Amino acid sequence: MRNYLSLLLCAVALGLLQACGGGGPEDPVAAAPAAQVPISTRFNVSVDVPIGVNTAYQSTTSIINSTYADALINLSERNFAIVLIDAEGKIYRQADITHWEEDPVGTYIIDADTLTRFNAVVLVSRFNTPDFTLGEALPDNVFVAPLLSTDVAVTLSSTLAYFSVAQKVVNDEDWGMFSEVVSKPGFIELRTATEMFDEIGAELNNILVSQIGLRGITIEEMMSLTLVKAMTSGLIERKYTEQTSEISDVEAILTEGFWQLKSQASNDGNNINADHTSYDGQESITAQYKWDRNDDADIALNEYFTYFSGTTAFSDNDITEQILTTEGWVGLYDYLQVLFITPRTAILTNAALNNDDDKGLTLEVNAYALTDKKMYDYLATEENHRLTKYIKEDGVFEEGAYGFYFTWKPQTDQHLLCNNRNDVADCRIAPIIAPLLYYTDLDDIFTNEPSETFLNVNGFKISDNIVAEFISNNFNTVFYWYKVAGDNWQVQAEGTWGSVNTFGKELIRFEVPNLITQLDTSYDFNTRQLFLVNDKNYINIGETLLDGEKSHFSGFNVAAKEQIFALTSRSNLPAFGFCNYGNTSNANEDKYLNAVTECGGDDRFNTQTISELIDQHIVQITPDGKINTIILKESNNWEYYKNSVKEDITRTWSLTDDGYLRLDWVSPANDENFDYWARTSRDLNDKLHMIKTYSIDDDGVGSPSETIYSKIIKEYAPDQLLACDTNDSGWSFDTIAPITKQSLTQYITQTAACLVSWDQRTTRFTENMLLNDAGVTSDDLALTFAGDTSRYLKLTDNFDGDYFKGSYGDTDGCGFNFEIRWRIEEDGTLYYQALDGSMNERIKITESDGLRFAIKAFNHQTRWQSDEALMYTTQEGEMWSDIMTLVRADDIPEAVIIPPPPPPEPEVPVEGETPVDPQAEPEVPPVPAKGTILNDGQTCEYLNQA
Repeated sequence: MRNYLSLLLCAVALGLLQACGGGGPEDPVAAAPAAQVPISTRFNVSVDVPIGVNTAYQSTTSIINSTYADALINLSERNFAIVLIDAEGKIYRQADITHWEEDPVGTYIIDADTLTRFNAVVLVSRFNTPDFTLGEALPDNVFVAPLLSTDVAVTLSSTLAYFSVAQKVVNDEDWGMFSEVVSKPGFIELRTATEMFDEIGAELNNILVSQIGLRGITIEEMMSLTLVKAMTSGLIERKYTEQTSEISDVEAILTEGFWQLKSQASNDGNNINADHTSYDGQESITAQYKWDRNDDADIALNEYFTYFSGTTAFSDNDITEQILTTEGWVGLYDYLQVLFITPRTAILTNAALNNDDDKGLTLEVNAYALTDKKMYDYLATEENHRLTKYIKEDGVFEEGAYGFYFTWKPQTDQHLLCNNRNDVADCRIAPIIAPLLYYTDLDDIFTNEPSETFLNVNGFKISDNIVAEFISNNFNTVFYWYKVAGDNWQVQAEGTWGSVNTFGKELIRFEVPNLITQLDTSYDFNTRQLFLVNDKNYINIGETLLDGEKSHFSGFNVAAKEQIFALTSRSNLPAFGFCNYGNTSNANEDKYLNAVTECGGDDRFNTQTISELIDQHIVQITPDGKINTIILKESNNWEYYKNSVKEDITRTWSLTDDGYLRLDWVSPANDENFDYWARTSRDLNDKLHMIKTYSIDDDGVGSPSETIYSKIIKEYAPDQLLACDTNDSGWSFDTIAPITKQSLTQYITQTAACLVSWDQRTTRFTENMLLNDAGVTSDDLALTFAGDTSRYLKLTDNFDGDYFKGSYGDTDGCGFNFEIRWRIEEDGTLYYQALDGSMNERIKITESDGLRFAIKAFNHQTRWQSDEALMYTTQEGEMWSDIMTLVRADDIPEAVIIPPPPPPEPEVPVEGETPVDPQAEPEVPPVPAKGTILNDGQTCEYLNQA
């Protein structure tokens, strides 16, 4: 309405309607008048873009959230340019800016020698003069908007929309569905083009803004994102096809039925929905199918509900919104029924209504062949775009596939309200100064005089950045306050309100100006026609569908749907592996969002998948072999283990709305010490997770560091870890030696075969793992063995030559506690030997669950060399395996050594008797006492001797 009035005033002032369109000097698109008349048009330009998006590779220190757009104030004339585009999509002329000023509310007033037209474009650079070249396409480092009206809003949506149109023109060398408005820019053509352009911008905004990060990137980088390229090119291709499609037989289409598809991803899970709507001449039928992402199962639709207009009953729990009828507010359901049908038109109404309610919708349909057209392009919608990740980019439709472009119109004005039953407050309004104190009387929303400052405004929010102030004066004025910059609010537009009585309800109706809805991407209503009503003792806001106002939706025929799902498979997702896109030490959360979007498959974290990780060991191996482990607890706390040793700090975790696992590093949590984890892919068989990490760390020196990097983690169940016992020697308690002799070479070969690695990394012993502060004994560590709980190794950080000192303890038998020396070899093997040379052993980690270590060991004892029955060489010994745990040495009890009893005292002869020499006995090698040989399995013999 605002554009209409502006154009109409322009026509009146100039005396002819064409003066509000038409060409400019040297315009090759629209014919110039025979006698050139100086042309000048005044444009009111608002520049409202995400403050973090850079133009011309300039940087900004702003930390404003990516989805928050700020009006750019204090720009200068040099930041603007106006150019005209030819039929090949190239710049053929720069318009002269003859006047430039900034008004108090942040709008730029520009006079230029061009008229309102679609191929006249304003370019805005945040820091420099827009850089462009005559004869070339539009530059991709500026914000843009077409001059369709004298009120121009330069926004992210206008930029995305116009770049997508301009690229299509470059590719086709034709303006396509905008050809008429370019060649004949009259009032009707401009209004139609505005509606189409706004629709493109709104749809791109709905698809992209929540899924791309904008802070700290350039427009060029934004336009190069895979999602942005696919959606801008695909959406324009679909729009062009829809606008050139031909009217079709709606009765025949409903008889066969049409399909509507929808894909979504949230913390509730990933799924694909497909609804088949048909009419058999008696009943309207909607059959609903769904696929829920579950493990690695491929995509298969399953029917979960079917609506029959003649028999399906609903309850109040099924109400989605309400409509005003002669019976008052009537709850509506998500299903429609056919009341009347001809080949040209169908009359439908909501499943909750009937013909007597006079709340029907007329439905017409255009059809277009999809043969050889890319599926990507026709799934580039807000509802379907997530489906494209399961389809190869070159997938095309075959013969018999058709798309449908439905147009529906209300037969009368329809007033819709949210479902505010059961004290639901979703559509209540409240003063901006008291957001929880809802209005209870319509009179309370009015003010006699407009407020001079925002602090005193009696108004309410209709979106995040728009506050409406209603004035009770002779003109029924509405002032629309808009957040210009930061928390600076200004009146950006004016409108009017009117009071009507409909079915006994007083409604305050008003139309939000188009400029306002263009500026604010958070505007969430489907129409600009809104109303206020007193219902259930509160003032509620709703929207009005005007009689005859057109709306549209898309669909597919049966063949197209079958072809789509024939090519839809999880096997088309990127293979499991690293995606390094976006990794940087100059990070922020918006760059992280882009990295996740660019790398992401369909394995994002959600409520269900996070619950499956509770109490599991989530393990990461660093490049140097260090092992970091987290365990998520049901209480939303998490435990952190470094090299299997737990840090005694309480930390919290949460799942964000974006599907990020947030891990807070400090307590209490703050926004300068945490990590985000986003899962981009998963290997279910090996329980590997590809994680894109955003880490912010405040070390107290300067600004916090912000980093994005990729890593692979492995998930272990608490009882999953097993030792690799392949080719173990076994042990004989008879010979107190291995059953099967193994060589050191065989050990090395078998250990390599047992190693479990991922990301080309394996857990290994390191000095950093086994050592703490030098000279401090209280923090020394020890290794214990699950298969032999009596055994342990204490490892000190006391260094002697090429080795560290330690001790070997074993409480079996008579007890052992002898000194050892140990070191870490280059391959991560822990090697130690007894100081007396009686034994040496090698231990290598083959796998770890983050808290314990599966090990393969090789033991050699020198007594096996001297045993003539065994005849071991120095390179032979016992191969064995076990599970080890690293603990604090102070927690290990000292082994109690049971010494041998003292030897018997020699017999003293009686005085006067001559001692008798004992008969000489043959010399026999001494037999070791039981329990004095490592692992002989015997009870200490000394316990039975007095």
